Amino acid sequence: MSLKPKKSQIPPEPPSAKQDKWTGPWGRNNLGTPSFDVVRFCQDATHATQKTHSYPYRVISSWHWTNGETEELKIEASTDLITVKGRGLDRIVEALDRGTLEILCEVPGDMSPHEESSIWVSTIMVENTATPSH
Repeated sequence: MSLKPKKSQIPPEPPSAKQDKWTGPWGRNNLGTPSFDVVRFCQDATHATQKTHSYPYRVISSWHWTNGETEELKIEASTDLITVKGRGLDRIVEALDRGTLEILCEVPGDMSPHEESSIWVSTIMVENTATPSH
């Protein structure tokens, strides 16, 4: 009896998908698809170890977006707090509202001047906010 290889948890990007304001190194928002069941957050994309956190949309209770020099988006998912920092995060909020955000990844380095109008994610932090029981 042979074992079947496990398929990747992250769905591959369709070969015909073009790079636009909704697709890029920061992730993918699929406007042509009805609401997704799961959203994925990828950390440390440039290091040997990459962490991917998946959350069903039904466990996301709220999100809070702050616009400043660096924008910040805080997403509460079950007992976790996901903090996203970068630029253009208002588009991520719109995608969360629609349920079309598929994947969001950290983008290494600084945002280049020609990418001023695009989405850029500098940091994704995931912390468990559940208090330990004593």
